[in-house]
Amino acid sequence: MKRTEEDLLDWLGTELGFLTGVGHYNEEPLVFEPYQAAFLSSLGKYRWVEKARQVGFSFLFACEAVARCHLREAHTSVMVSYNLEDAKEKVNYARQIAEELPLAFRKKLVTDSKTELGFLSNGASKRVSRIISNPSKAPRGKKGDLYLDELAHYGNDREVYKGSTALILRSRGQLTGCSSPLGRRGVFWEIAKQELRPYRAYWRQQVPWWLCRFFCTDVVAAAKDAPLMTTEDRVRRFGTKDIQDQLDSLLLEDFQQEFELAYCDESYSFFTYELILPATSDDLVLADDFPALAEPKGRLVAGFDVGRKRDLSELAIFDEAGGKKECRLLKSYDRVPFSEQEADLRRMLESLPIARLSIDQNGIGMHLAENLQRDYAQVVPETFTNESKEVWANDFKILLQRKDVVLPKDRELVAQTHSVKRRLTPTGKPSFEVERDEVGRGHADRFWAVALACRKERGELPGNMPEIGVRVIG
Repeated sequence: MKRTEEDLLDWLGTELGFLTGVGHYNEEPLVFEPYQAAFLSSLGKYRWVEKARQVGFSFLFACEAVARCHLREAHTSVMVSYNLEDAKEKVNYARQIAEELPLAFRKKLVTDSKTELGFLSNGASKRVSRIISNPSKAPRGKKGDLYLDELAHYGNDREVYKGSTALILRSRGQLTGCSSPLGRRGVFWEIAKQELRPYRAYWRQQVPWWLCRFFCTDVVAAAKDAPLMTTEDRVRRFGTKDIQDQLDSLLLEDFQQEFELAYCDESYSFFTYELILPATSDDLVLADDFPALAEPKGRLVAGFDVGRKRDLSELAIFDEAGGKKECRLLKSYDRVPFSEQEADLRRMLESLPIARLSIDQNGIGMHLAENLQRDYAQVVPETFTNESKEVWANDFKILLQRKDVVLPKDRELVAQTHSVKRRLTPTGKPSFEVERDEVGRGHADRFWAVALACRKERGELPGNMPEIGVRVIG
């Protein structure tokens, strides 16, 4: 259909028209999924998005922020992220989108840092529009658009939300809460599901994996049929290889929460999210290898969980000072030969002042533990039994309750810690396990490495039998 020049200008004056009309990323024109276009066209003062992981909302927020900074005078977009790295990533997206705009539409970049961009107006006013990106802290003293990305995963989610709502009261701004679920808890769940009370002011959107063409082979058919199918059936019918691999590498409950907007029940978890998330810190920077470890404030303690078959071996190092334990390094060994794992642990023991290395000696870990204990007095072989796991899990829970442990904002560690469940065996004894499925997924290796490092040092644990050395002559 023929359009007038006025129609074209009106279309370019919208966020969707501006971005699809003149926007590029990596030298390719911007193309949006239908759910992304619907979000950009939403006029709701409050927007609430339940979404699967990796469906493009962080990038979409950066796109919308850039468009509004170029279409409006003195506009401010504030983006709050799960951690500092995510905050920086959004600014990187926005910077590149702005740099690839045609010169006729581009505003001059006058502020350029890792967490803020400023664009100078081309008009006589010379006012500045800003994009500000922060980790999970309540933004105050600013007004404009506000994006709370992965809100359910903040340790201080209610505080951030409470401190954010006033920012849009005296502006044309919108408040957007967007996240993948994280249990039936927190302000994101309350507003999304409205089980405690209604939240009528919100425009709502749900984006499971099958609405994204990068995960789904037939979005149109899946939008109609997938909601009526089981998880296994819809993944096999509509899922790309990537999403099928995700299903094969996660527990069913975890996959449904990460990709299908399910809110898992916390009633059986020994470590609730309310207990775990406050212990995670944005300011904690982990070393990527032993030489990069900072000078310890106290004594270094470590835990090593030996992987079996599909499981990873995991190493955790903590700095223990003044009764508090702070994580310094997390390292995974994925299908690494045991000889190489032993060599790396020896390198650690030779180069760092490790006061204690608690190492799993069950099954295939026995020779590794024996070899290291023979040469290093600080190596403590540990036997995994229901009784010992109960002691270690309770030790760690006490640290969380007393706020005496500092963990990185690591989604895998949070998920594994939450996945540990306490049940009773047929004999009435407690058992701390992660449910496995038919292909053996789920062992919480990283959590148990952390629990070993952080365990309270005491005498023999329950279930450990005394060893008697015997020499046979003749």
